[in-house]
Amino acid sequence: MKLQKKILVFDFDGTIADTLKIALLIVNEIGEDYGWPKLDKAGFVEYKKKSLRELMDMVGLKYRHLPRIVRKSRNGFKRHMNQVKPIAGIPEVLKQLKDRGYILGILTSNTRKNVQKFLETHELELFDFIYAPNSLYGKAPVLKKIRRKYRTSMEDIVMIGDEHRDLDAANQAGVDGLAVLWGFHENQQLEEAKPVYIATKPDELLTLFP
Repeated sequence: MKLQKKILVFDFDGTIADTLKIALLIVNEIGEDYGWPKLDKAGFVEYKKKSLRELMDMVGLKYRHLPRIVRKSRNGFKRHMNQVKPIAGIPEVLKQLKDRGYILGILTSNTRKNVQKFLETHELELFDFIYAPNSLYGKAPVLKKIRRKYRTSMEDIVMIGDEHRDLDAANQAGVDGLAVLWGFHENQQLEEAKPVYIATKPDELLTLFP
């Protein structure tokens, strides 16, 4: 299978950066403030399968708590960013895609500073843009903004991510969503969002985008 695209928009956490351990650490740090049960890796992965509304109901959160939690989460990543490594195989794939002439971007709920620090550390300053919108507003509006910026059609853009919400954002914006299996969500969850393709390993992207 080959996809005719010009702009490849990548999620960051779980797609480019292996942040699972750090994310678990941060969730447990925040959870101490709210009396949440401490999670192990399996429990965290199960939580990631839930929608935001489901999670809020489970742990008794209100919408007024979310800005503080988002802020604490981003600050937590800032403290631990030096421990984060790239997903195995991703650096080589990204460099080849850049050499092939694709416009590469990152659209993340992490912070721009955290992402830039990671890219500098691992010599991956290959991206034409980095967008880090407030996660409360979602990624779909930014995908539309990217189309306007590059004066192209939605058919030329693909959103590449490891979570259901990345694919939901793609669907809402009217662009193709491509799922990857090396991140936070499993095949069944990703299939529900009807991605154009589900990649099992990074080098598959080189076949999809020749």
